[in-house]
Amino acid sequence: MRAIVAITASLIVTAATPHAPAASHSIAIVINGETLPLDPPPRFERNLLFVPVRRTIEALGLPFERAGKRITTQIGSKTVTLTIGSAVAQIDRQRISLEAPPLDLHDVLYVPLRFFTDVLGAQARFDRRSNTVTIIAQIVGTSSSGLIATGQGFERFGTVAAVDVLSDPPTLTLAANGIVKTVPVAPNATIDVQDVNVNVTSPGELSDVRPGDFARVEMRKDGRVTRVVDEYGSRNGHIVAIAGSLFVLEDGQVIAPAPTTEISLNGGAASLDELRPNDQVTVRYNVETSEVREILASRGVAAASGPGTVQISDVESDATHPLRAGDTIHVTLRGTSGASASFDIGSDVVDQAMQQRSPGVYVGDYTIPRGANFSDVALIGRLTLGNAVAQEPAPQIVSASSVAPGIADFAPGEGSTINTNRPAVYASFASDAVPVNPASALLWIDGRDVTSECVRTSQFIQYLPSYSYPDGLVHVTVRVADQAGNTTTKSWTFTIRTHA
Repeated sequence: MRAIVAITASLIVTAATPHAPAASHSIAIVINGETLPLDPPPRFERNLLFVPVRRTIEALGLPFERAGKRITTQIGSKTVTLTIGSAVAQIDRQRISLEAPPLDLHDVLYVPLRFFTDVLGAQARFDRRSNTVTIIAQIVGTSSSGLIATGQGFERFGTVAAVDVLSDPPTLTLAANGIVKTVPVAPNATIDVQDVNVNVTSPGELSDVRPGDFARVEMRKDGRVTRVVDEYGSRNGHIVAIAGSLFVLEDGQVIAPAPTTEISLNGGAASLDELRPNDQVTVRYNVETSEVREILASRGVAAASGPGTVQISDVESDATHPLRAGDTIHVTLRGTSGASASFDIGSDVVDQAMQQRSPGVYVGDYTIPRGANFSDVALIGRLTLGNAVAQEPAPQIVSASSVAPGIADFAPGEGSTINTNRPAVYASFASDAVPVNPASALLWIDGRDVTSECVRTSQFIQYLPSYSYPDGLVHVTVRVADQAGNTTTKSWTFTIRTHA
């Protein structure tokens, strides 16, 4: 372990942390003449300059939405969509090639600089002498104050500075680029809490919005708040090394707590010095600034003879496949009799109470709510007896989705006319937290099921006919489901015309 710590410390000293590149080499970014504070700044990857996309898009006065690997913004009536790992952007149905796919580096999303010219229509350039990126987009407009206009009203965004649920009406205070605004929140406003890292969205209350998170407030033109979206990122894992004020998780992620980071260990307040290798941690961070806001650490308590000790022999659930809204997970925990039992599912579902059905056997359940979307998260059982706490993960990981897969692209296009009697027909799929089940993909041509003649994967279905179709209108229907059972059906038509 000393060797790991030493190596990690050396890497940290020589390469810096992912959250704070060396200031002397930081690249500045100027939008419409105004310097935009970005941390982390733009960076070179594979000889291409990549720019943090979220803050830049929002500074241009455009909305930003992320669902899993998909990023969406709106320019007037047009919808722009990016997919992490794909070098193709879409403006409505128009496909535009990028220099390189968007990158997700240390929980920050980057796009090539030319994205802003090729896709958004802005002027963008990099000056090596001044080490500055300049973007000019007057037709888009900027919003350094954290307020942008939308078709229905306005959207205010920023880091949550305070939440007051006792005032009348309750208020939410946001800070963006040094500007602090307090917004009254209507009692009937929708509150959504979103973990963007695992794509979990859960309905909540204003009290669930935490200072330090990034939030977007949707308002009507009269200023009335209709929706609050609280966004944060999370990291889960075991600590493998600690070096000074940093620690490293088993996936290699370096975590750098800030002076204001709240740290707890087995439910009690703690300091960074009290954390140890092998501790299980859940890290909550601000998705805009990457600042670590909260660290929840747990450490198994060794069993010993005598009163007040506790141990778990096993934890199991019946989550043998991905779940959808309305499905219920049943959990069984076996351990010390007479203790208090609960379980967590990832970082969003915590302290679900369990009942002791018989001595040392505890049972509990959790029903997947609408809006839940998470992938491969751990289910951890917990027993508490006096001051002793034991935790144990179940062998089954849990995935759930409330969103049916989408039909991302298809051909021939809706209403198109083609000049071949053997058209290649395909549809590509875009799943959310739960992947597509290839066996669920079905395709009908003019009411005839041709699935047995198709190539099917989790990404697409393709049909290459072995015989000729007559000229005329062709009807296509595609149906697909994810592994949780959420189903999507799409139908369209095209015309075959081989003779003038």
